[in-house]
Amino acid sequence: MVGLHAGDGKMIPATEDEWKAAKARTDEAARRVRLPPNWKRLAEARIPKELEGMACYECEDGRFVVLSAGLWEGRWWLHVSVSRKREIPSYWDLADLKEIFIGPELQALQVFARAGRHVNIHPYCLHLWACLEPEGDGLPDFGKYGAI
Repeated sequence: MVGLHAGDGKMIPATEDEWKAAKARTDEAARRVRLPPNWKRLAEARIPKELEGMACYECEDGRFVVLSAGLWEGRWWLHVSVSRKREIPSYWDLADLKEIFIGPELQALQVFARAGRHVNIHPYCLHLWACLEPEGDGLPDFGKYGAI
């Protein structure tokens, strides 16, 4: 038994095959990323142990990004987090993150969890989630009758 990182410093129990599948999906998503010149991907040797199996990136402006994929309740999801050392990322940081790491074809979600499920291990980090399954993320089309 190995583990998948839950993002809160804990490990989710996983079989070797589950870990390999998550790593393969993460690597696949990372291969699709087209980095602008001010971004670089960290070499695996520079990735902290607690982020093993994930793709990590740094921007010249100080942003740090972690990209990973995981199977949640039968659907594959892409998780992308962005952090800064001294301030919370802005809306524009998230919009940039979505464009670069998720792309225009997928919808990205930012979750505001209820108090009992909220986890915060970094004071200046935000997250986006995108469902990788063809049937989507299960949300209705909120823009159906106008703009969102």
